[in-house]
Formats: sequence, C-alpha cells, structure tokens
Amino acid sequence: MTAQALPYGPAFGPGLLLPVTLLLLVPLVVAARRAGSMAGAFVVVALWLRYTAGAYHLYMFQPVAGGLSGNALLSIAVTGFGLLFVVRPANLALKWLLPVYALVVLALFSASLNGDVAGGINVAVKYAYMVVIVIAVFQALRRDPDAGFLSWAMVSFLPLLVFQILSLVLNLPKGAEDGDGLVWIGGYNHEAAFSVALLTGFLVGGFARSAPRAVRVAFLTAILIGILLAGYRTTILALTPLALAVFLSSLTMSVRHDQRGPMAATAAVAGMLLIAIAALFYSEKFADLAAFLSDPAGLIKPPRDFDLLERQVMSGRPLIWSSYIYAWAEGTPLQHLFGLGPESWEGVFKVYPHNTLVATLYELGWFGVAAMILLWTAMASAAASARTGRFTLLAAHFSFFLLNMATMPFWQVEGLALYGLLCGCSIFAARATAAVPRPPPYSLRQA
Repeated sequence: MTAQALPYGPAFGPGLLLPVTLLLLVPLVVAARRAGSMAGAFVVVALWLRYTAGAYHLYMFQPVAGGLSGNALLSIAVTGFGLLFVVRPANLALKWLLPVYALVVLALFSASLNGDVAGGINVAVKYAYMVVIVIAVFQALRRDPDAGFLSWAMVSFLPLLVFQILSLVLNLPKGAEDGDGLVWIGGYNHEAAFSVALLTGFLVGGFARSAPRAVRVAFLTAILIGILLAGYRTTILALTPLALAVFLSSLTMSVRHDQRGPMAATAAVAGMLLIAIAALFYSEKFADLAAFLSDPAGLIKPPRDFDLLERQVMSGRPLIWSSYIYAWAEGTPLQHLFGLGPESWEGVFKVYPHNTLVATLYELGWFGVAAMILLWTAMASAAASARTGRFTLLAAHFSFFLLNMATMPFWQVEGLALYGLLCGCSIFAARATAAVPRPPPYSLRQA
C-alpha cells in the first residue's frame, strides 16, 4: 500500500486497491444474480462500478481516449449499455421525464449560443445517465413491487464502507474542506462526492424493507456513521429529513395497525430529541450557516465588497454564489435568458458554484432555472401522489433539495445516481397509485 498526495488528500495504491476490489466482486456477483430482473441487476452493478471507480481516482481522472477521463468513459459505457439492453424505449416517453429533456435541449441550445458545443454534449450525457438509472429503477420495481432488488443494491455500497474503514485502520485522513479537523473518505477524491454516495446508500437502505431487519439496521447504522466520518456539512444537513422519516416510518410500521398512532407520536418525540441533541453537538460546525440564514441578502453582494470574515462564512459559499450571480448579470440579455453555456465556469472560476440554482442561472439562464424547478416539482408531485411510502419519499425529495442548496449533485455522477434512484421510486409509486381502481361512487355501490 502506498499513500500518494493529491491537492485533496491521500489515495490508496494498487497494492491495496486491486485485492480489495477482487474480494468485493464476490458479493457483487451474488447480488446481481439475485436482483430479480435485468433492470435490477443493472442498477446494482452500475452503482458498484461508480463507487469502486471513485477509489481509483488517481487513474480514473486521467485522460484515456479522445480527451475523456476514465470516469467519463465509464459513465458513457454504463449509459450506452443501459439504453441498448435495459431501458424499454416506451419508458423514455414517461411524462415525468419531460423536464429532464427540456434541460438537455436548453443545455445544447445554450452551448451552441455560446460557441461551446462540447459543454452541451457533456451535460447531455450526464442527464442521459440519470434517465437510464430512473427508468432502470422504475422497471425493476414493476417486476418486483416489494423492492427486493434494493436489498441486494445495498451491496453496491460496500466499496465505500470498506475503503473508509481501511482509511481509518491505516490512518489516512484528509483535511476537512472547511479547515476544521480531519475527515475519513477511504482514499476518495473529495468528501462531497463520497458523502453524496453514502447518502444514496441511506436512501436505498430506507426503502429496502424486504431485507432482514438486523441487516437493514446494521447497514443504515454503518452508512450514518460513514456520513458523519466524511464530515461534509451539506450532506449531514441534507440527511436529517430522510433519516428522521426512515426512523419514524420504521418504528410505526413495526407495530400493529391499532398501535401506530401512539407509536408515531412517541417516535416523533424521540426523533425531535435526537435532532436537538445533534444540533447541540454540531452547533459550532453550523454556526456560520445560522448567521447566513439570519440575513441571506446581506451576503449576496458584489464580490469586491466582502471583507475577510465574510469570505470565510460557510467555507466561502456566499462569496462563490455572489461571484457567479454578478458574472451572469454582466452578460447579454440573451445570456440572461439562456445562460453563458453549460460548464462554462471552468477556466473562469477556481471552484464550481456550490448551488444548483446558482449554477443553472449562470449556465442556462432564467429558462434553465425554470426547467430545474419544474423537474423538482414534477418529481416531488409524483412522490406526493404515492399511496405507500409517501412520507419517506417526500422527505427524501426535501433532503435532495437541501443538498442542492450548498453543493451540486447534478454536476456529480454520484448525485445523478442519487436523484435517479429517488425519481425512479417516485415515478413507480405514482404509476402504482394511478393503476389502483378507484371505488365507485356511493350511489353505484348501493345499487
């Protein structure tokens, strides 16, 4: 094993990566074979490949062919396989996917308008990856309404947990993004993508109700500890609604129907107490967030007006957001509507926007922001129409919304996988509800 330095932190060498990866292949093969359908197996393998590749970032970030990195080629290969062999063409016409297609069209148009077609194609491929995950999850659930494949999908997250444990055992931490202490991310590139991947694992564990209870509880506990060790504040905050919903629903569903009311009240009180304890424990870590929320407009101003202390609030996010917003404001009227082009920030700014709406405004303009909000609304509406699991689905959508406010899951493949899983579950729940015949009117039942 060797530790190699990156701007972000240490990484594992091939002497450790290769044997551990070979061992992790064994449970993957078992899980894929027992996933119950081609679509289910595809989701299990696609997630595993992405999370395993993250540990190889020293190699996967390097250009391999045509200027594309190994990670990019892997995403293209997974997307292509899914489109050719997994996705049913009819499912590409699901109405809930229309906002995604609108974003793709806007990205291509904005890229053409700003003379950067490659940026538009890049974004289109990322959204295609997400669409493939959405439809694969939807198809797997149609074959297996009890979501048995999600129990096996928990295996996809073993690389994250195993490599994180190894980073603890071998004492290979990384300096936290906010400069406050150390984090443990298993030799991965950055805590943002790593913790978003773990949040996806919590989502999967939350919906894997057919898994043995002991296995599910152990998995969720390990993921929760992993997210805390990764130390990424945005993900910790975003986890809260989802974790509370999983906790409440699990306790409520574990008792008889006539006992669920009192149990729900007890669970709600216990959940609020846990949140209060967590708030006290992390009060210093989120102190600057409270300061920002007390007067958010006061920290959205021309970048030159930020003093030294303001530049450090929330790891500099208000400064970053202001830089992008004021740069967009200096564009042409057409750029105000359609943006300065997808991924046009690269080479202009040192860091990415750290907020999906700010990024969308800069890249795709007002039309892009409208399309993004329409996508979030459409998918949350699908979750709201579910007959079962509605509370957890809506909590997960709220968690994803919080995630978007201080990082950019749509820029990360890990984030696209998270939203793809959530949207696939939401669309299936909405379609299952629509397929249930409504009871006839009272007069007809009487007749």
